[in-house]
This record gives sequence, structure tokens and C-alpha cells, in this order.
Amino acid sequence: MNPFTPKVAAVVRREFVLRVKSKWFLLSTLGLPLLIVGLGALAAFIAVRAATDVGETRRVIAVADPAGLIGDLLIEEFVTDSIDAVRAADMEEFSIDEARSRLSSSSYDLLLMIPRTAGRRAAEMPGQAGESAGRNAGDDETTLLALDNVPAILEGSVRAALQRASVRARLRSVGVQSVDPGALLSRTSFEVVNVTESGEARSQDLYRALGFGIAFMFYFVLLIYGQMIVRAILEEKQSDIVEVMISSLRPWELMLGKIVGVGAVGLAQMAVWGFVFALAAIYGLTGGASALAEAGIDLASLPIPWGAIVLVLFFLVLGYLLYAGMFAGAGATISNEHDAQQAIMPITMLIILPFIAVQGVIQSPNAGWAVILSLVPFFSPLVMPARLFVASVPVWQWLLSLVLLGLCVLAAAWVAGRIYRVGILMKGQRANLPQVVRWIRHG
Repeated sequence: MNPFTPKVAAVVRREFVLRVKSKWFLLSTLGLPLLIVGLGALAAFIAVRAATDVGETRRVIAVADPAGLIGDLLIEEFVTDSIDAVRAADMEEFSIDEARSRLSSSSYDLLLMIPRTAGRRAAEMPGQAGESAGRNAGDDETTLLALDNVPAILEGSVRAALQRASVRARLRSVGVQSVDPGALLSRTSFEVVNVTESGEARSQDLYRALGFGIAFMFYFVLLIYGQMIVRAILEEKQSDIVEVMISSLRPWELMLGKIVGVGAVGLAQMAVWGFVFALAAIYGLTGGASALAEAGIDLASLPIPWGAIVLVLFFLVLGYLLYAGMFAGAGATISNEHDAQQAIMPITMLIILPFIAVQGVIQSPNAGWAVILSLVPFFSPLVMPARLFVASVPVWQWLLSLVLLGLCVLAAAWVAGRIYRVGILMKGQRANLPQVVRWIRHG
């Protein structure tokens, strides 16, 4: 039997057109992605502008090094165009409180105070420094005094220069003069690559982000459009239009039409969002291709897991049908907006729990508890896609998960249909649990 009869198609068309024509749909569909892209562009512009302002504003930083061990080296390390480094010989014997009271009347913008013990430790090798650490603990904190706010970029430059100067001082203490401290402190390029049974290589960090992104998207879709189904049913019950509709079509046809119609609205909205975000990503990645290449990321060589993507689509569709049926059944048991939140709360918790678990699943995709959660129908629409992106899931596991999810969808549709058949015409108080059980048994 074909469930999509002309009557069901008419309900689908009505639900779709009614919502697509609303101002809120147009605003959220076009305005939200443009707002997100605009905020991202604004944040990038502000970050670039802040970095430019830091570079254009010249500051004088004075170095007070009473031990005289790293002060000159530190001044040599300040090579940025926005910083003029000088030696603060007149403040080297001051305490922090004295220097703070004198800074405003000096010609310095910043004052880097290196305690005598810190300068001595900086020139010692690690083993020697460890011995003196116990004698001078708490007395060797380097302090940066500033007359104005210190931008994070400038603070990072000062920290890096101090670290390089300390390394040079330690090398000098053992007779090494010509070693570049930047080369010694540079990070080693490191990437974790997962290798599948077929030999395919996957960047672990990239696919973890992809798995979490898919889970977050579906979590968002279920919450928004599930509640939309409940409110669509509630609106018709309150307007008495449902009695007219039930006289010309069966309750299950009305329920199926609403589920598919609202789902089509969500699909159209996500298609527009995906198009806008894809354009933004293409232009953003194209503009930042050189920076990504320097970080070792070659966009052209990234493999696309088409098999996992196709499987994920099946899980998303079945997951939506499962929860949509549950939301439809819940909507049929209520008669006012106040009861709606209480009715959908248990279903909402079933969506929140697997989303919380996804973060742990991404870290340990093949753990026993992760495998079990990915087989449970109420959790698998979010958990299994995350596993498919970050690990090689055995065929029997995702196949069993799909079968169990499909069976649960049929069971939920049967239960929701029996609740909907009676509850759609019930008005007044919210149905209690014994009444709902009776509807399922005798519906």
C-alpha cells in the first residue's frame, strides 16, 4: 500500500506552503545564515584591525634586570616594529610598589621587571635551576607593568621574547653562542592519521570536528522541527479545523502529512543554509588557502568519505521519522500551549542525552558503551554518525543499528498513529498516562 495518497500529498503541500510563506521562515532561512556569516566576517575584521592597531602604535618597553644576565639579550629579542626596547637602569633596584608609583612619571609605556633571582635562574641550566628553585620559590616572578591595556598580541610578543632570551642565556652559560633559540623552541609538526581497513587515510582532528558538527546539526533540527510538529497539531485542535479534515481523510494520513510537510520545510531551510555556508566556506578557504598550506593542510588532497555520508543520511532520515512520530503523538495528547512543554520534555531528554554522549563517543568510538549506544534506536541517529566519521565501524554494527532503528520507526509510527487517532479529537485537559495506554490498546 502506498502511504503517500493524494490526500497525504495535499496535507504535505498545505503544511509546506503555509510555513514557507510566513515572514518568520523567510527571516530565519535567509537572515540567520547571513547574520552568522556577517558576524564571522566582523569578528575576523576586528581581529585583523586590532592586530593592525597594535602594529601601528609604538610603545616603549623598559627592561629592569638587576642581575644583568638576560636584560641585554631580551632587548635584542624585541624585533617588532611597534616596540622600542630600552634598559631601565634607573629602576633596577626598585621594588614592584616603587616602580608602579614611578612608571606614570617616566617616559616608558611598559616596564618589564625581572627579579634578581629570576635573572640568575634564567642563566642556569635546567638542573641547576631546579636546585635554586627550592631556595627562591616565590621570589622570581617576572612582572610586566603597563600604563594602558596590554593587547593579547603584544603580551604574546613579550612572553616569546622573554623565553628566547632565557634560552640564549642558558646556552651562553655553557659556552654556546650561535644557536638560534627560535629553532630550539619551534614546534614539531604532528598529526594523527587513522588508517581504514582499505588503506584510506583520515585526519583524526578533521573527522572528529565533522562528526560533532553532524551531531550538533541533527540535534538542532530535531529540537526545532519536532516542536514545530507539536505546535502545528495544537493549532488545528484549537481552531476546530481538525474536525473538518478528519471527515475527509484518515487520522494516520493527517499525521503523516504533517510529519512529511514539516520535514520538507526543514529540508528546504537546511538546503538554503548549506548553500550560503558553502559559499562562505569556499571564499573563506580560498582566501586562507596559503595559511592552511603553511599549516600543512592541503584542501585538494582531503579525502571525502562518501560511504559514511550516505549512511549518515539514512540515519538522519530514520531518526527524524522516529522522533517526529513521537512528537506527533505527544501533540495529540494536549490541548493548550502550557501542557506542550511538559508533554515534549521526555522526548527532548531522549535527544539531549545522546548529544551529550557524542563528545565522549568521538574520543572513544570503539569503547563498549559507545557501541551499545550506537545500537540503541533512540540514540543511534546521533551516535552512529559520529562513530562512522571517526572510526572504522564493522559492517554488522551499522547494519544492525539501521535495522533496529527501522523497526523502532515502524513501532513508533504504530503507537503514535493509535494515540493520534483518538487524541486529535480530544479537547479539554491533557490526557494522563492511563488514558494514553488505553488509546494505544484500543485505538
